[in-house]
Amino acid sequence: MKWLRHTWQSDKRRFLIVGAWNTLFGYLAFAATHLLSGEAWHPTATVVVAYCIALPQSFLTQRLLVFQRTQDDWRKQFLRFLGSNSAIFAANLILLPLFVAATRTSPLFGQALFVAGSTVASYLVHKHYSFAD
Repeated sequence: MKWLRHTWQSDKRRFLIVGAWNTLFGYLAFAATHLLSGEAWHPTATVVVAYCIALPQSFLTQRLLVFQRTQDDWRKQFLRFLGSNSAIFAANLILLPLFVAATRTSPLFGQALFVAGSTVASYLVHKHYSFAD
Protein backbone atom coordinates (compact mmCIF):
# COMPACT_ATOMS: atom_id res chain seq x y z
CA MET A 1 0.00 0.00 0.00
CA LYS A 2 2.86 2.37 0.82
CA TRP A 3 4.43 1.65 -2.58
CA LEU A 4 1.15 2.53 -4.32
CA ARG A 5 0.83 5.83 -2.45
CA HIS A 6 4.44 6.71 -3.31
CA THR A 7 3.93 5.72 -6.94
CA TRP A 8 0.70 7.70 -7.26
CA GLN A 9 2.36 10.96 -6.05
CA SER A 10 4.14 11.57 -9.36
CA ASP A 11 2.20 12.71 -12.42
CA LYS A 12 4.70 10.84 -14.61
CA ARG A 13 4.02 7.61 -12.79
CA ARG A 14 0.26 8.24 -12.81
CA PHE A 15 0.53 8.93 -16.55
CA LEU A 16 2.30 5.61 -17.08
CA ILE A 17 -0.23 3.67 -15.03
CA VAL A 18 -3.29 5.38 -16.50
CA GLY A 19 -1.61 5.47 -19.90
CA ALA A 20 -1.05 1.72 -19.71
CA TRP A 21 -4.76 1.28 -19.07
CA ASN A 22 -5.70 3.75 -21.84
CA THR A 23 -3.27 2.08 -24.23
CA LEU A 24 -4.65 -1.34 -23.44
CA PHE A 25 -8.21 -0.03 -23.78
CA GLY A 26 -7.43 1.66 -27.12
CA TYR A 27 -5.54 -1.31 -28.48
CA LEU A 28 -8.32 -3.69 -27.44
CA ALA A 29 -10.83 -1.38 -29.15
CA PHE A 30 -8.61 -1.53 -32.26
CA ALA A 31 -8.18 -5.30 -32.06
CA ALA A 32 -11.89 -5.92 -31.46
CA THR A 33 -12.86 -3.65 -34.35
CA HIS A 34 -10.29 -5.31 -36.61
CA LEU A 35 -11.35 -8.82 -35.65
CA LEU A 36 -15.07 -8.06 -35.89
CA SER A 37 -14.71 -6.44 -39.31
CA GLY A 38 -12.56 -9.26 -40.61
CA GLU A 39 -10.59 -8.21 -43.64
CA ALA A 40 -13.53 -6.16 -44.94
CA TRP A 41 -12.25 -2.88 -43.49
CA HIS A 42 -9.05 -1.10 -44.34
CA PRO A 43 -6.81 -0.65 -41.28
CA THR A 44 -7.47 3.09 -41.45
CA ALA A 45 -11.20 2.55 -40.90
CA THR A 46 -10.37 0.29 -37.97
CA VAL A 47 -8.20 2.99 -36.42
CA VAL A 48 -10.94 5.62 -36.84
CA VAL A 49 -13.55 3.51 -35.07
CA ALA A 50 -11.17 2.54 -32.26
CA TYR A 51 -10.19 6.22 -31.82
CA CYS A 52 -13.82 7.27 -31.43
CA ILE A 53 -14.34 4.59 -28.79
CA ALA A 54 -11.15 5.27 -26.83
CA LEU A 55 -10.94 9.10 -26.87
CA PRO A 56 -13.65 10.01 -24.31
CA GLN A 57 -12.45 7.35 -21.89
CA SER A 58 -8.87 8.55 -22.25
CA PHE A 59 -9.81 12.20 -21.68
CA LEU A 60 -11.64 11.40 -18.47
CA THR A 61 -8.87 9.27 -16.99
CA GLN A 62 -6.16 11.79 -17.93
CA ARG A 63 -8.14 14.74 -16.61
CA LEU A 64 -9.30 13.17 -13.37
CA LEU A 65 -6.50 10.80 -12.42
CA VAL A 66 -3.27 12.02 -14.02
CA PHE A 67 -3.33 15.80 -14.25
CA GLN A 68 -6.12 16.30 -11.71
CA ARG A 69 -7.44 19.47 -13.34
CA THR A 70 -11.07 19.24 -12.29
CA GLN A 71 -11.40 22.95 -11.40
CA ASP A 72 -10.62 24.11 -14.95
CA ASP A 73 -13.16 24.34 -17.76
CA TRP A 74 -13.52 20.80 -19.06
CA ARG A 75 -14.68 22.02 -22.50
CA LYS A 76 -11.45 23.94 -23.14
CA GLN A 77 -9.44 21.01 -21.88
CA PHE A 78 -11.37 18.61 -24.07
CA LEU A 79 -10.82 20.76 -27.17
CA ARG A 80 -7.07 20.97 -26.48
CA PHE A 81 -7.00 17.23 -25.70
CA LEU A 82 -8.90 16.53 -28.91
CA GLY A 83 -6.48 18.67 -30.93
CA SER A 84 -3.43 17.05 -29.34
CA ASN A 85 -4.72 13.55 -29.76
CA SER A 86 -5.91 14.29 -33.28
CA ALA A 87 -2.36 15.23 -34.31
CA ILE A 88 -1.11 11.91 -32.99
CA PHE A 89 -4.11 10.20 -34.55
CA ALA A 90 -3.38 11.79 -37.96
CA ALA A 91 0.17 10.46 -37.76
CA ASN A 92 -1.30 7.03 -36.97
CA LEU A 93 -3.61 7.24 -39.99
CA ILE A 94 -0.68 7.98 -42.26
CA LEU A 95 1.94 5.71 -40.76
CA LEU A 96 -0.05 2.52 -40.08
CA PRO A 97 -1.11 1.84 -43.68
CA LEU A 98 2.37 2.73 -44.94
CA PHE A 99 3.97 0.38 -42.44
CA VAL A 100 1.57 -2.47 -43.23
CA ALA A 101 2.09 -2.03 -46.98
CA ALA A 102 5.87 -1.72 -46.71
CA THR A 103 6.42 -4.63 -44.34
CA ARG A 104 3.45 -6.84 -45.22
CA THR A 105 2.90 -7.47 -41.53
CA SER A 106 -0.26 -7.49 -39.46
CA PRO A 107 -1.97 -4.19 -38.66
CA LEU A 108 -2.09 -5.44 -35.06
CA PHE A 109 1.71 -5.50 -34.92
CA GLY A 110 2.05 -2.13 -36.65
CA GLN A 111 -0.39 -0.52 -34.26
CA ALA A 112 1.48 -1.92 -31.26
CA LEU A 113 4.67 -0.25 -32.50
CA PHE A 114 2.93 3.07 -33.07
CA VAL A 115 1.42 3.02 -29.58
CA ALA A 116 4.87 2.69 -28.02
CA GLY A 117 6.22 5.74 -29.81
CA SER A 118 3.20 7.92 -29.28
CA THR A 119 3.19 7.40 -25.50
CA VAL A 120 6.07 9.79 -24.85
CA ALA A 121 4.69 12.41 -27.23
CA SER A 122 1.29 12.16 -25.58
CA TYR A 123 2.61 12.81 -22.07
CA LEU A 124 4.53 15.89 -23.14
CA VAL A 125 1.69 17.38 -25.15
CA HIS A 126 -0.93 16.79 -22.48
CA LYS A 127 1.24 18.05 -19.63
CA HIS A 128 2.35 21.23 -21.41
CA TYR A 129 -0.75 21.98 -23.49
CA SER A 130 -3.95 20.00 -22.99
CA PHE A 131 -4.03 20.24 -19.20
CA ALA A 132 -1.63 23.15 -18.66
CA ASP A 133 -2.56 25.83 -16.16
